[in-house]
Amino acid sequence: MVNIFKLASEFEEKTKGWKLYLDDQIFDKETPNRWVLEGYIGASSSDEAKKLVEEKGLPIMIDFDHDLGGDDKATNFLNWLIYWALDRGLTEIPQYKIHSANPVGKNNLISLMESWRKVI
Repeated sequence: MVNIFKLASEFEEKTKGWKLYLDDQIFDKETPNRWVLEGYIGASSSDEAKKLVEEKGLPIMIDFDHDLGGDDKATNFLNWLIYWALDRGLTEIPQYKIHSANPVGKNNLISLMESWRKVI
C-alpha cells in the first residue's frame, strides 16, 4: 500500500529545494562567522559539494567562499555544476551570494554565474 502522506512529504521536500553553503572553514572553532548558516547544508570542499548535488539535485541557493584550501577553489565546483546542470537540461539557475574575502575569486564566481545565466 502506498503511503500518500510520505509521498506528499517527499514531493514537498524536492520542490522546496535546498541551500548550499560552501566554505572550507565550516568546522573551524576559531571562525564561527564561517559556520554553516541556518537553513543551509554545508560543504567544505568541491568534492563534498558535488556529492550533495548528486544526492539532492540542484540547490536553489549557493553561498560561496572562493578559496577552499590547497588547490581547491569554488570555481572548480561551479564549473562542474554548470556542466552537470546543462547535461540534464536544467534551465533553473541557483540564486547565489559570495562571502569570500578574495576580490579576484569573487569576480571569477560572478563571471561564471553570469555566463551560465546567458547560456540558458
